[in-house]
Amino acid sequence: MAQPIPMTEGQVAPPAPKARRAVRIHLLGGMVLEGNLVVPQTRSVHELLNAPQPFVDFEASNGNKLHIAKASIQTVQMLDYPRPAAAG
Repeated sequence: MAQPIPMTEGQVAPPAPKARRAVRIHLLGGMVLEGNLVVPQTRSVHELLNAPQPFVDFEASNGNKLHIAKASIQTVQMLDYPRPAAAG
């Protein structure tokens, strides 16, 4: 296994790889957004929403990139979780 290369003063670590999770976000005031939350691959959406940062990165289905204030979010519905098979 390769050893990590230590950083020297002034170097910045590369950004963590990101994952996109399909969601429907309901904002206070009634607006509904569909698109993808941009989440570090090492974190869940739950962890992202409960982290201390006041904004989340969001990519709308029309391609617009937004920073949404967590305080304005009422609900987040996951759209990419597999649904259980219907009993037949």
